Order: sequence, then C-alpha cells, then structure tokens
Amino acid sequence: MSDDVKRFDRWSKTYEACWGQRFFDGVHTRMLDLLESAAPTLKPSTVLDVGCGTGRLLRKVAARWPTARIIGVDAAPGMVEVAKSLAPSGEFHQGFAESLPLPDASVDLAFSSISLHHWRDASSGMREMARVLRPEGWFCLADPTIPAWLAKVFRSKAKSQSVLREMLTEAGFEVHCHQTIFTRFVSVFVASKRLPF
Repeated sequence: MSDDVKRFDRWSKTYEACWGQRFFDGVHTRMLDLLESAAPTLKPSTVLDVGCGTGRLLRKVAARWPTARIIGVDAAPGMVEVAKSLAPSGEFHQGFAESLPLPDASVDLAFSSISLHHWRDASSGMREMARVLRPEGWFCLADPTIPAWLAKVFRSKAKSQSVLREMLTEAGFEVHCHQTIFTRFVSVFVASKRLPF
C-alpha cells in the first residue's frame, strides 16, 4: 500500500468532519453545474466516481439523478467502508484508476474529483475511464493544476491545464468545456468519449 493510500485509509474515519469538505463541496457543485451546462439533457443510468473517498460527490449525484446506479472506486479500504455506510444503496469497490473493476462500456457518466494527482499512472487511468464509458459517455474531471515548471520545483504530481487536456484527448475524449476555479488553482473539464472511426 502506497503512502498516499495509507494516509487516506487512516483519515477515513474523520474525513467527513474535516474542514476541507467545504472546499470539496464547492468543487463538486461547480463540476455538476458545468456538466449540466454542457449536457443539459443528460439522464445517466450508471454513474462512476473514481477516487470517491467517502462517497460525498456520489451522494449529490444520487440526489440529482435518483434512479441512477452509483458506483464508487477508491484505493483506500477505509474510505470504501465509510462510503458504504453513508450510501448503502451505492456500489463501492476498493481499487485503482489504472485497473477499474468494471466491464467495458458499462458507465454513462464518470467523475474524478481532486483525485487524479494521486493516481500512480494518470494516462493509464484516463484510458481506463474511456474503456468503462459507453460511446459518447461523459467524463467530468477536476484536479489541481499548476504550470509544469512549478510542479518540477515542488515535486508535485499536479499537471498543467494543457497537459490534462492533452491526456484527455489522447485517451479518446473530446473536451467540451473547461473552467478554472478557486483562483485558478483547480481545473474542471467536461468531456465525452469519442465515437470510434
């Protein structure tokens, strides 16, 4: 288990009460609003959140689309256990973005919220998101973004906006809109899976 996963596993019992939830709630609201403006008629039957933590975003999704099947995947077993207790009608799995425990083309809408910079291999994780999405399925991504030179200085795994956009395109997504929030510290992308040629 990596240091990141161990840290989140330990944090799982108090995660819902931490001060940072106000920040995450703001990110989730902006993600859902941007998605709604890009795809106003979207009515997903299956929604996935990768790096779901305690399932906070998925609980908002369930309120917005009550008939949707919600699925969460998180690397930290403790986060998965808390998510199961807070959203018992959801389906939660311990796993990694790079090898999602789902069949091909089984999801209508996928999210990743402030999680990608923790993934072991972000490009591989993006390809997995594309694999599990149905053709023309939607993906909403939010993650901290900083210029590449600053990431090198601070040894950060955060990507630049241009790198995230390029990764989405290379994984088979068409970016429909992009917005920076929280003094340009977080980028939100809404994309759809391109149809095969």
